[in-house]
Amino acid sequence: MGFYYGSSEEPPEEKPPGCLETIVIMRAVFSVIMPVVIAMILVLVDVAAIFVLFTKHPALALIPLAITALAIWLFARWEQRRFRPPGL
Repeated sequence: MGFYYGSSEEPPEEKPPGCLETIVIMRAVFSVIMPVVIAMILVLVDVAAIFVLFTKHPALALIPLAITALAIWLFARWEQRRFRPPGL
C-alpha cells in the first residue's frame, strides 16, 4: 500500500535552485530597472547644475537647459525613427 493510495515509492527530491538561476533573475531585474535609475540620477544632476550655475550667473544656467533640450530633441528623433507609423 502506497502513501495514501499513491505510488509506493517516495517522490524524488528536487534539487534546490542554484546560483546561476539567481544571477539570471537578478540580471533580468537590473536590466529593467537600471535605465530608469540612471535617467533619474541624470535629471537630478541636471537640476543641481542649473541651480549652481544660476547662482554664479543667470546666463550660465542656460547651458544645462540647452543640453537638456538637445537630449530631449535627440531622444524624440530616435523614437520617431524607431517607431515609425505604418504607411510612411
